[in-house]
Amino acid sequence: MIRKVLFRLHLSVALAAGLFIVTMAATGVVLACEDAVMSLAERRRSVAVREDTPRLAPDDIVQAVEVWGARSGDPFTATSVEYRNRPGAAVQVHAGRDGRVFVDPWTGEVVGGGFPLLEGFFEGVRGWHRWLGVPAGAVRKGRAVTGAANVAFLFLLLTGPLLWLPWRITKKALVENVVFRRGIRGPARQLNWHYVVGIWSVVPLVVISITGVVMSYPGVGDRVYPVVGAVMGGGGGAPDRGVGEEGGGAGLAGALAVAESRVPGWRSIVLTLPRPDVAQLRVDVRTGRRGQPQKAAVFTIDRGTGVLVSVESFRDETPGHRAQEFLRYAHTGEYWGLAGQALAGFFALAVVGLAWTGFTVALVMWRLRRGRRSG
Repeated sequence: MIRKVLFRLHLSVALAAGLFIVTMAATGVVLACEDAVMSLAERRRSVAVREDTPRLAPDDIVQAVEVWGARSGDPFTATSVEYRNRPGAAVQVHAGRDGRVFVDPWTGEVVGGGFPLLEGFFEGVRGWHRWLGVPAGAVRKGRAVTGAANVAFLFLLLTGPLLWLPWRITKKALVENVVFRRGIRGPARQLNWHYVVGIWSVVPLVVISITGVVMSYPGVGDRVYPVVGAVMGGGGGAPDRGVGEEGGGAGLAGALAVAESRVPGWRSIVLTLPRPDVAQLRVDVRTGRRGQPQKAAVFTIDRGTGVLVSVESFRDETPGHRAQEFLRYAHTGEYWGLAGQALAGFFALAVVGLAWTGFTVALVMWRLRRGRRSG
């Protein structure tokens, strides 16, 4: 009796929230490919390495970009300069949040702009994933729906393993529910696939679902973040030794020299252009990919002398903020780098498979039940 009630609840929730869950899963698969696609696109802006030519200073690159913008009739006001530690990588000069150009660090030539169509596509997919692509005025309602879908999905994941257990628990019955069976067709095959995919995906999907619920409901996050932050470590980040020692020189060039020397294994360095009245420079240094805050640090460097004033890394954040960052990027798998992101995309694709096989089995059961009633 309990199993029958549980099955009806599982089926009802799946049918009610299935479309929203599939939408979020399908968009999650697309977003899991974003970093890889954008990296491939940015490699099209690679430049020839000139080992016999000194690299231009950041100030010279900014000046070259602003001159280029003035000549093209589209003024470009630089706000930050980003370096990538890859052979042939162009320097990226950003103008605010959306504008950017790629510059040859040896010649100062602008080799291309950003990728507005590609970036706009992923931004649209992200909007569908977070609030179902509703207009700006209805984002709050869209978030409410996706939050409810996250809760419904968590309920399905918690009740699914209970329904996965066979009526008679034997070794043979358990094995048949964890491997794809051969020689079966129709609803039996769909049910077998539903069982197998579900049981092998349940743990990572529970992680994805719980982190989604926490982000959907700030009230839940306020209670979860302190608990998670209390048990997790501070993570890595750039070393903080050498604060107050002799600097690398004045201006952006000196700040870049300090960051490169203090973090030999850096992956990206972002120099934020300060206002004229600001005496310090902000330099963001990453040794990992985007979405790995435990491998990032912020250097504060004196603008006039190039002396390193302070270093703030992931371990210096409050436990609650560390937990917030961890759960945010654990949801997408980015916290564990490219491998974690690929696995998150794979299990999001598994959700689409679970929805399809579950709907197929439910449709067959409905037809059989309808036939029995009419008979």
